[in-house]
Amino acid sequence: MYRYEKSGELSGLVRVRGFTQDDAHIICRVDQVEAELKGVIDFILFMFQSFGFDPNSINVYLSLRDPQDNIKYAGSDEGWEFSERILKKVAQEKKLNFKEEIGEAAFYGPKLDFKLKDVLGREWQCSTLQFDFNLPERFDLTYINTEGQPERPYVLHRALFGSFERFIALLIENYAGAFPVWLAPVQTKIVAVSDKYGDYCTTLAELLINHNIRVEVDQSEETVGNKIRKALHDKIPYTLVIGEKEVNSGILTIRRRGSNELTTMHQDEFIAFMEEKIKDHQLI
Repeated sequence: MYRYEKSGELSGLVRVRGFTQDDAHIICRVDQVEAELKGVIDFILFMFQSFGFDPNSINVYLSLRDPQDNIKYAGSDEGWEFSERILKKVAQEKKLNFKEEIGEAAFYGPKLDFKLKDVLGREWQCSTLQFDFNLPERFDLTYINTEGQPERPYVLHRALFGSFERFIALLIENYAGAFPVWLAPVQTKIVAVSDKYGDYCTTLAELLINHNIRVEVDQSEETVGNKIRKALHDKIPYTLVIGEKEVNSGILTIRRRGSNELTTMHQDEFIAFMEEKIKDHQLI
């Protein structure tokens, strides 16, 4: 999507002019609405938890129409009363930390907005779950009900991540760039104490890559100390220091992010160790 934001309104990745959304529309009968709403909420919460967000830190806002100004809204009073009531019901049953906001509904329907906070404590909308009374009317959507009569379906509009760019920005801030192993762009950095061990480092990197471990080899001409400090600065989860002892024995010297201690592990053991951490979505 593209939105012509004014330059003063732009802010990193959280507010941009071009962004990508995972929008979808669910078309359902009135007796299916509650189950569909609960299914989407479960999906949203599962997604947040999978990326390490605490569900209790997510604030949800139930946007309702202004009862003093019904003219500007699409749909019928009956549809609005039902949709607002069912949204509140599922929010309560799912134990969401939600707040009602009168007059904040879109013209086409009430909604639940899921908001995350950045490091400054500002809230940003990510996931959303909305009723849409406009599209069924505009496209004259109908289905044949059990009595053989045409009936207008309900349309639910949902976005799980919301804006991908905004979600990525908040994800970076949530971890302060120190991503868990499974999510880190580079999971292992290989550092050689001398150029003569470069071939071994390359072979070791290929072995790790063959086991779906994301790895980089630092072959710069800097000192070993600078290479290690650079890896720590880049918040790489694991740094492997390779010298003559490691080449001859196959025993790796490992430095874990956040620890000053060095541990040792055979390369096969290290591969199994990393595969388990990645599979189980462990933090470090």
